[in-house]
Formats: sequence, C-alpha cells, structure tokens
Amino acid sequence: MHFGFCLLILIPLTSALVPVQNKEDAVIHLFEHQYEELKALVEDLESKLESTEETNIEYADRLTSAEKIIRELSDSNEDHRRAFTESQVAFYAKLSGSLHGLSPHQTIKFDELVTNTSASLYDTATGIFTAPVSGMYVISWTANVNYKQAQATELMVNDVAKASSYADTARGGDGDYGSASQTVVLQVNKGEEVLVRTGTNGNGDVHGADYSTFSAFLLFPHS
Repeated sequence: MHFGFCLLILIPLTSALVPVQNKEDAVIHLFEHQYEELKALVEDLESKLESTEETNIEYADRLTSAEKIIRELSDSNEDHRRAFTESQVAFYAKLSGSLHGLSPHQTIKFDELVTNTSASLYDTATGIFTAPVSGMYVISWTANVNYKQAQATELMVNDVAKASSYADTARGGDGDYGSASQTVVLQVNKGEEVLVRTGTNGNGDVHGADYSTFSAFLLFPHS
C-alpha cells in the first residue's frame, strides 16, 4: 500500500520535471546559438578591423610617398628659383657730375646707380662691378668730354685691360662735346672685378651730367 502510494506521488512529480528540463535545454540552446552569433560578429569585426589597419598602413605609405614627392618638387623649385635669381644680373650707373684732374689709370666712379639687380653687384664708392656668377657678359661704357678736351678710357677685368676708347674734341669748336662708347662681350668669372679707368692719354677730365655711363648684364651663365 505504501509502495503504491509513493508511486502515485512520484509519477506526477516526474511528469512535472520533464517540462522544466525541456525549458532548460531550450534556454541553453538559445544561449549557445546567441554565443555563436556573437562569436561570428566578433570575428567579422576583427576581420574588418584588420582590413582597416591594412588600409590605413597603405594610406600612410601613400602619404609618405606623396610627402617625399612634395619635398623633392619643393627642393627642385628652390634650385630653379635660385638659378633663375642668380642669372638675373644687370646694372646701370652714370656720372652725375664732371670729374677733373684725374690721373692716368684712375678708376672712374660712376656715382649714380640707376639699375641694380643686387646690392652686391656695382659699388658706387669704388666704381667696381663684381661678377656674382661666371658667364658671358655684355659690358658697355661711355665717356664724355668737354670741348677742346680729350680722354682715353679702358675697361679692366681683374687688372687686365680688355677694351679701350678715346673721346676727342680738341679739334672741335667752342661748345662741342664728344663721347666715346664701347660695347664688348666677355667671359667673366665669379668674383672677378670689372671697372672703367682713365687711359694714359687725356686731359684728366670726364664730363658728367648723365652723359658718361657704365653698364653690364649677364648674357648667359656657365661654370
């Protein structure tokens, strides 16, 4: 009787536990399914992150290459700019007032600077043009004298006479002025000094008032 009674009690309890067990299995299955989904999502995100990092590395490499090219172009432009600036060599000076009593081989100082592409080209205090670059230069000068006078002048490059001129109004009438001009094309090296001086012949006078001039420009540079 007691055994039968126990069976009557256990059977309903067992029947009640079966649904509970099934529910637990369902929950576990749901968790496992969500875990797999999350795992797949994480793996996908990791893959995308790795791909993004590779892309960033690629972009960084491209950026580095672009920066290198920009620096090279900048350096090249600077070189061209410097070369272009150095090739811009020209000056023009004139004698504002007349000079008297000049000795032979005395430098004529053209004191009024009209054109000068660089402050270091022509020095009005010394009358000397210093070549900033080596190259072929076109050099001109004019010496003017009063009436009944004469004066020889010479173009000097590093103390070597390269050309000369002679203005002479000794045979002219009163009020006659005369000029002598020369234009030469010379190779002048960087740092060499160019000037105009009086020659051995003449009265030692050079007329100013803008009639006597000295100029030069770089035709083309070369080493």
